[in-house]
Amino acid sequence: MAKEPEQMSTDDAVILMFLQLVEEDGVEVKVSLSVNGAIISGTLIGATAYYEGITEASKKLPDTTMSKIISKKFNDLKEAYAKQKNEEAKEEAEQFSPTYIHLKDAKYINGAHEDAHNGTWWRGKIASIDGFSFDSLV
Repeated sequence: MAKEPEQMSTDDAVILMFLQLVEEDGVEVKVSLSVNGAIISGTLIGATAYYEGITEASKKLPDTTMSKIISKKFNDLKEAYAKQKNEEAKEEAEQFSPTYIHLKDAKYINGAHEDAHNGTWWRGKIASIDGFSFDSLV
């Protein structure tokens, strides 16, 4: 039997505080992340908002069959996430330790230029973040 990969989070108290705010209170914060040498800038959001955003964006795809499939799949993921969060809240045995971070309106910044894929939905592993700044706090 294959061993499950160990999920990694972060022990950075600042980023955990903001992740908890977006997850529990729906706060949105503009942030820039350094991930393996790349800079990604966007609005930090919770996982539920991410799934809802992807679901709504998929409805605008030109291929209605593909749109319906993607919309359904992300809606299912959102519902599974909500169920998991409810179960975790009931147990309250573990502390808050997310594995992924979610951005809306994400932009990839390369030198002085932003990538052509501006305004995208972005999801990345928290453990891959090398540094961050909160743009809307300054």
